[in-house]
Amino acid sequence: MALQTTLATRFWLKTLVMAVVCIVLGVWGIWDYAVVIPQAQTGAERGTILRDVLKPAMDTTPVGSTERTEAIVLLQVSVENVDDTDTEWKTAVSTFIQALEGGDASGYEPVFQEEIKKYGDIVAPSKFDRPMQWLFILCLPFGFYYLWSYSNMKKRAATYLLDDVGTLTTPEGCWTAQKIKDIDMERWISKTGKARTTWTAKVIVEDHKPILLDDYVYKDIHLIIGSLAHRFYPEDWTPLAKRVKKEVVTSEELPKNAKTSEEH
Repeated sequence: MALQTTLATRFWLKTLVMAVVCIVLGVWGIWDYAVVIPQAQTGAERGTILRDVLKPAMDTTPVGSTERTEAIVLLQVSVENVDDTDTEWKTAVSTFIQALEGGDASGYEPVFQEEIKKYGDIVAPSKFDRPMQWLFILCLPFGFYYLWSYSNMKKRAATYLLDDVGTLTTPEGCWTAQKIKDIDMERWISKTGKARTTWTAKVIVEDHKPILLDDYVYKDIHLIIGSLAHRFYPEDWTPLAKRVKKEVVTSEELPKNAKTSEEH
């Protein structure tokens, strides 16, 4: 039966989780940079005008005073670049200017209370808030990289194949059984050295550098490793890439009339 691999769950799950996390962080950074922080800045500026400029001017200064004139100018500036949909603030500013100029002030107090409730407690963003968002925004390309990596590795996973006649197909090429010279099992399930390499074995083929078979990334590639290892070293490896258990008989376990090698 031909042996073919797929992408290991441990690999594709980790890759997709990283992709989602990076994309979410990137979009979050863009949203904060382009929407949340500018809105907070605008809200804080409006709160400052209402609390520190408009209210003192209305409460303590007469019509025509410098304080009221400055308040009018600041209010007019605050609506210069306001979006047409922000009609609430535009209407409120008109009411405030009318009151400052000595006109009908009956609508001033309720509108002021409504606007100060909306903007009065907004804290202005720090000067570092926007630059910090670039740390999140820069996660976005990594998210798309992980998606590309998943797609690419999934295609590679479908390439690994050991057919019924012993021909090995990998992303690096295709080799018949005669061109497969050996398999290096030095790191496979080794108890020493770097743990990550214990998932790997190397196939020695003709006219090419050794082919790395990685069971951490590719599911069922251990069956290909086991098949080749059992072919070259049947006394050491099973077709499932497990070590052959060798029984060691001690002198105590020998029958009483049996002779050890030293006695022959």
